[in-house]
Amino acid sequence: MQIRRRRARTRAVQPKGWRLTQRIDESPAVETLASRILLGFFPRGCTAIRLRGFCALRCLSVMAVSTLLVVVVAVGAFFAALARGPIASDWLAPKIVEALDDLYSHRYQFGLSSVAIASTDHGLTFTVNGLAVKDGERTVLAAPRAQLSVDPRSLLIGRLTPRRLDVLDLELRLEVLPNGVVAISAPGADPVAIPLDAPPPQSEPTAEPQAASAAAAPVPSLRQAAGALRAVMNFIVDPESPVAAIDKIGVSNARLVIDDRTLDKTIVYDDLALSFDRIVGARRLRLGATGPSGHVGAEVEAKGAMGERRSLDARLRGLSMEEVALAAGARTLPFDTDAPLSLDLHFALAGDGRVVEASGKFSVGEGFFRLEEPDAEPFMLQELSISGRWDMERRLLAIEPVEIRTGVARLTFKGALTPPAEGAGIVALSFDLVRPGVFLPERHGEAPLAIESAGLTATLDLVAKRYKVERVFLDGPEVHATASAEVDGAQPDGTHLKYAIRATQTPIRSVLRIWPTQVAAPTRMWMDEHIAAGVMRSGTLTADLDQQAMIAGRYERPPPDAALRGDFDLDNATLVDAVPGLWPINGMNGHIALTGRTVSFVASSGVMESAPGRKLAIAEGVFRAPSLGPDPAPAWIELKLVGGVEAVADILSLKSVAPAASLPMDANQLKGQIEGKLRIDFELGLSAKEEHTRITVDAETTNLSMERFIGKERLENAALRLISDREGLRVTGAGRVFGAPVTLDLRRAAGEKGQAQAQLSLSLDDAARQRAGYGFNGVSGVVGVQVQTKLPIEDSESQFEIDFSKAALDHPLPGVTKATGKPGRASFTLVKRPDGSALEQLQAEAGPQQFSGVVELARDGALRSAKLAQAKLSPGDDMRLEATRSGEGLKLVVRGANIDARPLLRYLTQPSTEPAAAAAAGKPPTSDDFDLDLKSPIVTGHGKQILSNVDLRFERRGGKPRQLSLTGNFGREPFAAMLTRHPSGAPQIDLSTSDGGAFLSFLDLYHRMESGALSATLLLNPGRSDGTMRIQDFYLQNEPAIRQLVMQGAARVDDKGAAHFDPDSVKFARVQAAFTWANGRLNLRDAVMSGTDIGLTVDGYIDMARDRIDVSGSFVPAYGLNNLVSNIPVIGLMLAGGQHEGVFAVSFRVSGAFSAPVLTVNPLSVIAPGLLRKVFGVIDGTGTGRLPESAPAPH
Repeated sequence: MQIRRRRARTRAVQPKGWRLTQRIDESPAVETLASRILLGFFPRGCTAIRLRGFCALRCLSVMAVSTLLVVVVAVGAFFAALARGPIASDWLAPKIVEALDDLYSHRYQFGLSSVAIASTDHGLTFTVNGLAVKDGERTVLAAPRAQLSVDPRSLLIGRLTPRRLDVLDLELRLEVLPNGVVAISAPGADPVAIPLDAPPPQSEPTAEPQAASAAAAPVPSLRQAAGALRAVMNFIVDPESPVAAIDKIGVSNARLVIDDRTLDKTIVYDDLALSFDRIVGARRLRLGATGPSGHVGAEVEAKGAMGERRSLDARLRGLSMEEVALAAGARTLPFDTDAPLSLDLHFALAGDGRVVEASGKFSVGEGFFRLEEPDAEPFMLQELSISGRWDMERRLLAIEPVEIRTGVARLTFKGALTPPAEGAGIVALSFDLVRPGVFLPERHGEAPLAIESAGLTATLDLVAKRYKVERVFLDGPEVHATASAEVDGAQPDGTHLKYAIRATQTPIRSVLRIWPTQVAAPTRMWMDEHIAAGVMRSGTLTADLDQQAMIAGRYERPPPDAALRGDFDLDNATLVDAVPGLWPINGMNGHIALTGRTVSFVASSGVMESAPGRKLAIAEGVFRAPSLGPDPAPAWIELKLVGGVEAVADILSLKSVAPAASLPMDANQLKGQIEGKLRIDFELGLSAKEEHTRITVDAETTNLSMERFIGKERLENAALRLISDREGLRVTGAGRVFGAPVTLDLRRAAGEKGQAQAQLSLSLDDAARQRAGYGFNGVSGVVGVQVQTKLPIEDSESQFEIDFSKAALDHPLPGVTKATGKPGRASFTLVKRPDGSALEQLQAEAGPQQFSGVVELARDGALRSAKLAQAKLSPGDDMRLEATRSGEGLKLVVRGANIDARPLLRYLTQPSTEPAAAAAAGKPPTSDDFDLDLKSPIVTGHGKQILSNVDLRFERRGGKPRQLSLTGNFGREPFAAMLTRHPSGAPQIDLSTSDGGAFLSFLDLYHRMESGALSATLLLNPGRSDGTMRIQDFYLQNEPAIRQLVMQGAARVDDKGAAHFDPDSVKFARVQAAFTWANGRLNLRDAVMSGTDIGLTVDGYIDMARDRIDVSGSFVPAYGLNNLVSNIPVIGLMLAGGQHEGVFAVSFRVSGAFSAPVLTVNPLSVIAPGLLRKVFGVIDGTGTGRLPESAPAPH
């Protein structure tokens, strides 16, 4: 207690701070520490009063150290918490917004959603979420995150001064709309629409569009360009610039999406980074991103300060043309390339703002390059660099050098660009070749095209929008060309383009190498492929294209016809592959005329050689493409050819030509000359098809020969016209084959291949037929033959049409006859066989004669056999015939149901004229020996007479009958004929029948007799037949001669009116006559026909071959009584006139045509008896036995 009270009193009187010293003193641990600290400050021996002052100071120091310890602990705790993650500090958001507003002078409104403090590579950084920047009511930027670094020194005075702003994770979307508007948007930001290429609104139309255009878009002058450059540099280096107030502004980890709806294409750039840094003495802008073409980078560095020399250097790397077009606001470019682009620029300003240096270099790396023209060919670009510098003295841009390295050219230029003067808009541009250049070969074996000098002079009127290339020239050993061009963009209907290209004494291959592929592309393509050599003596190509024509060109449509004109004169040109496989045409001189929609090439000379010695001279040649534009475009070549037919045959045998037109024979078998036109229609363009090639040939040949035309026979001395067109191949003309004239009509339809169908028309006489191996016996005269066959004729089947109208048929088959001039034809298919040939499908007719079947011939053309399923010698015949040659004879077997025997009767009764014809020609007679075996139930003869149940066997040898056996019936009356021998050894035919009238009518000898028992003998002598005939008990019906004789000689009724007899049916008891048959003529001798009432005597002849008759005799009425006196010797001669006559008789004569005879009667002979009647007959020609002077007496 005492101690406590003592301490309390002590505290009451102690000054402030005493307890500290006391505690230090009292505490052993503290004492030691405090003493060590304080003893360092206070020297020993200090008094208490001094110590009290010193203790106050010591207290303050302790407080400071304590505070420091607290701060250190707090900072350490802060950084320990920061190490675990950002520290939310939303309470700092108003301060940050206020600092940003002060930084940008309150031009924008900033907003933050949250703030956190984080540790980054740049130190202590404020991480801002939901950064929004507004300009009035429009949101300019809305970024999900941002980082703001501040000046730590400003924090000591309680201020936030931003020194670095990085916008993170920003996604920017750019849309190019089809209407030409670019819309820029970001998540949370209002989209911005920027119209591109939009015309300014006009309230009223102007009468001077050119002036209005100039006023609306003034051309920047050099002063304005320098001012813009100064403004850019001031913006970068001016301390008062908004960007100068902050050390760095950047965008990191951003994404840019470009949606080009005009091309339906989306471009994405990832890892977009943008930084604007302040470094020592300079400001630097860097931009980088990864796009479709790789990494794109740009760097701009500005040095200097206001009022001092300043410089600006810009470098761009890895740009693509697509990105340049997008940055320039161009939706499309007139070309396409994948080559990387780079650009280097350097500018320097003096302290007073004058531009003292300006230079740059534009480079294009390796890649392809292609104009946006459908027909432009792409090429590989190896290097393109353009360097330039501003020449202060001459006030122009010196462009040097311009290096061009492509897959087709190596060129180096230098030039100059003179900017427009103040207030003017004309820019002058010129280029010249620095050193000789070269166009590289495009084909194997092609030589480089050297260029010794080249240049360009142009003026660009930017105000009037007229761009004129005054002169472009290329000159070298193999090229001499100039050109000029003008683009007028101020026309009311759009841009106009004019150009003119001229070349002289330049090889055509060199012209094609400098001819732009997109100009008259189909024509250039065809000429490039088909004109292999030649020199262009002079050439001009001019064009005047409006905007519609240029747009049409992009869609592969030709310009108007008058918009393009070209004229080229060629010397010694070579045309190759006019159609695939065609031989070169050399030495062509001609003229090419080109318009917007047509092209033509007219040649005046040329030579084509398909093989050594096979030449064709081109007298005229024309190539035309009458309608350019469509793909494919039609074109044709027409050549007038003179030369060997072998060369034309070679052309038509080409694989590319043969489907359209080819000859069906080997060209090696042809010889001769040809003159005519060859036309080839084909297509131009990428879609051209070879199968659409059409060949037209119209030519005439002379002195043409062809080996193995028919078998081994050759065609000689032919004059043919050859036509090949869309309808096919046609060859017509005439020549000689087998020594006889032949006409040829060869045809083959379009599209057919192989052999062609030919129709040959031959006129074969006897010698020609024998030479051809078709010498038929019994055929004489000229036979017209039409053959339809395939050429060449080898073993192929041939269709024959034979015209016998100019030939005579004399039983080539028994019973087949035809006179010259009468119609006759045959058709069959000739089939070649090893041992001969066969006539299949034979159809023959000559008047009523018709045959069908198969005939086989020997090698010499002689008949070997025949099988005729139908054989008609007359209408109504129904018979079959088989003929087989055995030795020298022919065996005929005839079977029929109904046979008309009249042709066979003529054949059997008329000997062939071949022996006489052969004798007259000095040749041995041909053999016509045959055996005939005929059976038929009905055989029809003349006069509608029918011989039934006919069985005929007949043999003839050496032209003479050797056997005859014929049996049959006329109604119920039998008929028989057989061959016997006369005592002299001559063959004799004995005939017998009970119906002589039917037999005579059957043989076409007499048709008015009925009944009668007939017996006859016929002695067959060489060249004639003699015989006798006797008929008993027959009637003559309706005989006009009997009727007229009766009317002249006696009354038919008596005084009481009773009829003595009927003149239309007169009965005779007998008739007997001797006759001779020779050469179709029947001579009658001592023919007597008598009955009870009348009698007749007849002498004379009937010439059936000549259709003549001349017979005379006496008509004796009341023959039974009147003839009694004739049997009395001497008296009978005096009173009756001879045996078989009467006292009273009528002399008559029948003469004239056998088909229409004339009866002459002497009425005085009725009253002149016997011998006196004979005298009258001698006077008036009705006497018995008188023969006309013109008819020779029979042997």
